Amino acid sequence: MKRYIAKRILMFLLVLIGVSMLSFALVEAFGNDPAEIIVRRGNIRATYEQIEEMRRSMGLDKPLPVRYLNWIRGMFAGDVGLSIYSFKPVMEDISVYFPTSLKLVGMAMLWILVLFLPVSLLCARFRDSVFDHAVRLLSIVGLSFPAFWLGFLLLIAFAVKLSWFTVTPASGIRGYVLPAFALALPVASAFIRIFRSALLKEMSSDYAQYARARGLSPGRILTAHAVRNALPPIVTLSCQYLGYLIAGAVVVENVFSVGGIGAYLIGCVTAADSTATATCVVIIAAVFVVANLAGDLINRLLCPWMVKEYNA
Repeated sequence: MKRYIAKRILMFLLVLIGVSMLSFALVEAFGNDPAEIIVRRGNIRATYEQIEEMRRSMGLDKPLPVRYLNWIRGMFAGDVGLSIYSFKPVMEDISVYFPTSLKLVGMAMLWILVLFLPVSLLCARFRDSVFDHAVRLLSIVGLSFPAFWLGFLLLIAFAVKLSWFTVTPASGIRGYVLPAFALALPVASAFIRIFRSALLKEMSSDYAQYARARGLSPGRILTAHAVRNALPPIVTLSCQYLGYLIAGAVVVENVFSVGGIGAYLIGCVTAADSTATATCVVIIAAVFVVANLAGDLINRLLCPWMVKEYNA
């Protein structure tokens, strides 16, 4: 187990290094000079000497590899410079916006759990029933909904027509209910189909038939045995979708005017803020890789016998 964790941590570091190098190179290819943008924001008729002085103060006069190393060192030190978009320290902006995105994603994961778990269990328990067929059809429809379009529909229905929510972001947890649901529905639809298939596969396995021969009821077999063995693909997908939800929250945050890391990233890209853009990309990638590592470890603890079979 320790060897496995060490191996995955090494892979995690390699992936992050690759992502950081690629993102830094791509944003540097934008061709915009951050020093010129900052100087001309305060003085449209800025001189060449003023711009060069700003470039030297920001370290932009150094070679690209040196700037990359300074940027990485700054990320560990919590200082990667000023954001052109907000004219504030980048890490200070991220410390403000990122917790909002985490709250939104946390609420979305709660919606996913509430939607997919009981529905999948009922579909597996009452296979080929009217409920099962209806859920399978609705899950396809849910998968087809773009999150931003669903967000607009939710705003029209629950904010404009019914006035249960406000169009502008509300304070507290109430402000995350609709955007989190818009973010969660397509993922929950996919989870329902996957978990239902995994449960049905477990219910037709040898140990389930043996349990029936011993007199256990289908409901007991489903909840006591099949659920645990069907969880590994869902755990893996949940951890993978955690990174997806943070990245996918970009559009939803803009629809609902939620000030999260997605909205901040869009603003940085629009303002050609290369430093802030690269930093956001690396942080999102780090969350994605850590979530995948957590999923593997949870699966090993949850079903160690299945992991041994996979490694055999």
